[in-house]
Amino acid sequence: MMNTRHFFFSCLMAVCCLLLSGCALNTSQPPATRYDFGPVSSVPSGQIVPTDLPALVVSQVSAPDWLNSTRMYYRLAHVNEQQTRFYTLSSWNAQPSKLFRERFHSRIVAAGGETGDGVMSKANQLRLIIHLEDFSQYFLDDSDSKARIALRVSVPGRDGSVLRKSFFHQVDAPTPDAAGGAKALSVATDEVITQVLDWIVENHKKGEVL
Repeated sequence: MMNTRHFFFSCLMAVCCLLLSGCALNTSQPPATRYDFGPVSSVPSGQIVPTDLPALVVSQVSAPDWLNSTRMYYRLAHVNEQQTRFYTLSSWNAQPSKLFRERFHSRIVAAGGETGDGVMSKANQLRLIIHLEDFSQYFLDDSDSKARIALRVSVPGRDGSVLRKSFFHQVDAPTPDAAGGAKALSVATDEVITQVLDWIVENHKKGEVL
């Protein structure tokens, strides 16, 4: 009789464990939504690559340690703008520095420009060294946020000189969430790339970058 009770109790405990594990599985968090900048074909016609652009190669895009991950960061200015926070259920497909470099390269190629990436690259190609300083969503309040990009661009010359400029650009996010932030950062990226390319063409014509 005792063996029967012991067997029944063991079976009951096993069933309870299975039920509890099933509940735990059902309450687990869904997988994160992953974002990138979308297809280059979606870039507005106003953000075109200049036709007189010299051969370019984006040789390096770096970022501070806190941006060297796939996390989507944001700041709450109305709480504490010195704190960086990140979405737990949304992330980038790759690190922002990698996404930015690939987008820069794709924008030039899509417009028929020369990137100078190959073995047969031209001797007069320009090298771009870019450092991202900020790439995040900035909340002014609970319903108003902007995508912010800050970066430094350096273009070394063959004569040893270096042309440098800092860029800052922000775009209103369509919605105060990760999806809105991703969309706004994509738009901001394309717009700041156009600004960088216009700056390079302007200085190339003046002979400032060779």
